[in-house]
Amino acid sequence: MSKTIRFFLMTFLACFLTGCWTVKSGQKSGVIIKVAKEGVLWGTYEGEMILGGLENASGASSRTFDFTLGQFHSDLTKTAQYAMENNQHVVLSYHCEAFIMPWSGETKCFVDNIHILSQKKVNR
Repeated sequence: MSKTIRFFLMTFLACFLTGCWTVKSGQKSGVIIKVAKEGVLWGTYEGEMILGGLENASGASSRTFDFTLGQFHSDLTKTAQYAMENNQHVVLSYHCEAFIMPWSGETKCFVDNIHILSQKKVNR
């Protein structure tokens, strides 16, 4: 096998095994309704969000977004738990990978950042 073919094969295998192919990225808006550590062998923090669009993301459209926060109880996980416990509207920045390893998470979508939106004060 030539060195060039071997190089491309090794590069392909490295990308395939590490899940480095981002196929989708962006932002979603809504209210986080679940943050939980899940998994039998490798526990990862998983979340679920009701997508916005209606007042306070009431979920009347019942569209949800499932995502992975990572293996460790990080600042990202703490922010997600805070937003969930206080029913805060958030904007998630995320990316989805083509392939994942079993210890990566339950979903192919990984949250990169959580921005809690400030609540608007309503004058009555």
